Amino acid sequence: MDQKFLMAARTGDLNLIKQLVDAETNILNATTPQGNTALHMAGRFGHKDLVEQIINWHPNLIHKTNLNGETPFHVAAKAGRLDVIFLFKATVENIAWVKDNNGDTPLHCAVRNNHKLVLWLLVEGDQEALRLVNNAGESPLVVAIDLGLTNVAHSIIFRNPLTLDHIGNNGQTPLHRAILSRDLAAIVDMIMVLKPELITLQDGRGRNPLHYAVSLGDYEMVKKLLECNSSAAYQVDNNRQIPLHFAAKNGQVNLLKLLLNPCPDTVEMINNEQQNILHLSAKNGYMNVVLYVLDLPEAEDLVNGSDIAGNTPLHLAAMNFHSNVVYFLSKNSKVNIRVMNQDSQTALDVVYSIDDGGMELQKLLTLKALKSSYMKRAGDLLQEGGFVYTDVEKKNKMGQKSREMATTMLLMATLIATFTFTAAFTIPGGFKNNGPDEGMSTLLGKSAFKAFVVTDSIAFTSSMTAAVLVFWSSSYQVTESFMDTLPFAIAFTWIALVAMSLAFVTGLFVVLSKTLWLANWFVSSVVHRLQFFTYLDRCFSSCSIACHLLRPLSLADVTYLKTTRFCLSFD
Repeated sequence: MDQKFLMAARTGDLNLIKQLVDAETNILNATTPQGNTALHMAGRFGHKDLVEQIINWHPNLIHKTNLNGETPFHVAAKAGRLDVIFLFKATVENIAWVKDNNGDTPLHCAVRNNHKLVLWLLVEGDQEALRLVNNAGESPLVVAIDLGLTNVAHSIIFRNPLTLDHIGNNGQTPLHRAILSRDLAAIVDMIMVLKPELITLQDGRGRNPLHYAVSLGDYEMVKKLLECNSSAAYQVDNNRQIPLHFAAKNGQVNLLKLLLNPCPDTVEMINNEQQNILHLSAKNGYMNVVLYVLDLPEAEDLVNGSDIAGNTPLHLAAMNFHSNVVYFLSKNSKVNIRVMNQDSQTALDVVYSIDDGGMELQKLLTLKALKSSYMKRAGDLLQEGGFVYTDVEKKNKMGQKSREMATTMLLMATLIATFTFTAAFTIPGGFKNNGPDEGMSTLLGKSAFKAFVVTDSIAFTSSMTAAVLVFWSSSYQVTESFMDTLPFAIAFTWIALVAMSLAFVTGLFVVLSKTLWLANWFVSSVVHRLQFFTYLDRCFSSCSIACHLLRPLSLADVTYLKTTRFCLSFD
């Protein structure tokens, strides 16, 4: 396309366009590298007079498409050019039905760019066009829902309620999509009033809208769906999972209670692996769910249930090294800790047979929980026959790894103690050399300095405590006794690391406070590093007491810590 002609089309210079057309009539057929004609350009930029003139000169250009299969009215609908769309609608029959290469109609283009007035102009007298779908199986209503355009979606449903009959390529209904959007409660209410049967309609994976709401943890939406039709709670997906199973494996106790209230018998249902809700929660390490299920009247039927591989909830918790879950399950009198799976393995056998994969501490704590239960129920565990836990070589190997870890931790704790001790006597800002406050810190009145003193003290005392614990525990010759104190040492070392980092931040901040931008930059950079510490800390969340000290505690965690008296020695 001639550059002068292109610029005239973009700017709407009708006089220049006329001159160029008079000089060369075929210039109107020229296109950009993307295949756009002058009519595409005029429509995109909303030059109504130019659009009208080009249509008079060359009406066939209305249907000419670019490389994306878009006509000039697709482009105008995208740009929200209402006046131009009015011209096209008067000229083109069934304008709302024309599709581009993606199957999008001008209606899709208008909705995707939130041009509601263009949408209503296009469907005026042709409401059926609102049911058209693109190659992805999306109707204009679904596009509006996915984009969270509540007003547009509401208007589409109001103008043509049959748009609710749409089912996408993946089997999802508008109700599925509205729940996924999470912030379209008004649209969900409207759909449930106009078409309540959608609540039990399942997608390609067999999941109904209640499955979706539970998976998202949307309490209010789950409550709303149950009130409308509680039978959805009994529907299974392609893996025979009901919504209750999703709540269990995601650790959502509040949703479990909500689902079981109207449908208490769903607690007995199993998935295609023959796993109940206790299997799923134990497998994923959700102690809060496990404790809740153990208090249910049906718990006796669940605790010893075997899945397709013969594994009980205790087996699944043990093989994933969820020591806290193993502790409560094995201590429960209803649980048979001697049940064997199809490989003729008890939960204890399973733990010994699985490689720790770098999770040695978690594995040892899981073993302690199980052994404690065996000793309580059957006397001295070491005299029991038929178990692989008498494998001395494996025990020695694990003990050696633990002692290597303790050596590293002792070095870390000693270094932290050294640094923080030195910092306490070389405080930021120095001391006053004369006057009544001689020998006192020059920055004593600053809040940042006080924070430095507190955090430095915490770091020093925590590191010293960790060092003493490691030194003391190293005197044990028995691996299990050694492991009793190692979790505490880990916890205090992490606390010392974080506190030392905070002391470093506050110490520099107090001396850089007059250069605020530099102080802020420094603090923010250190905070990002501390986030890395938080990430590493979560690696210990399944079993280490350090995790319980460093992350926010849930109600179930508090119960756990109180019950075990803040230790993992398991009696």
